[in-house]
Amino acid sequence: MDDTLLASSAGILGEVHVLMNNFLMRRLGMSEAEANRVRELYWREYGSTFIGLWRRHGVDPRVFLPAVHDFDYRPYLKDVRGQRGVLERLSGRKVLLTNGPRSYVSKLLPALGLKGYFEAEVTSTDMRLFGDWRPKPSVSMLLALCARLGVRPHEAALVDDGLSNLKAARRAGLVTVWCVGMRRRHAGLRPPFGAP
Repeated sequence: MDDTLLASSAGILGEVHVLMNNFLMRRLGMSEAEANRVRELYWREYGSTFIGLWRRHGVDPRVFLPAVHDFDYRPYLKDVRGQRGVLERLSGRKVLLTNGPRSYVSKLLPALGLKGYFEAEVTSTDMRLFGDWRPKPSVSMLLALCARLGVRPHEAALVDDGLSNLKAARRAGLVTVWCVGMRRRHAGLRPPFGAP
């Protein structure tokens, strides 16, 4: 969802990061600088800050994720209704797969004109496997999701802005599409090797 269906780098992710840092400062007694460092470290190391917090500090993702996504998204949702037309030009079944919580998805999809559009919406709280949290970039979660949907991995594609998620999808046997346009515009992302 983030930076694939929605230009989250244009503001929403900044708000989420502030709320994450505030949560870490309150819950774990960290300074603002330490909270920012830990948030970024866990995102790089685990592919998701909430997994690092759960594994290293026992922070329940069902508490953390809704808390850090609870704010007014409306100021960041200007000119977002064009996504449905883009998606409809793509063939095949469509499943939303996001490390964001269900509360985030349920507010944003209507604003994007995509409420009820996807065959399934798989959020962070749905990404448990064998009693363990398995968000993107989990290969085992991607394989389990393909099995649940009745598709072979090579018949599925993951469209994502995160290279670690795409690398995991490739290891799982999925086709991958790197969506960089929104991040490049708003977060200064540069594709590797001078690609346009």
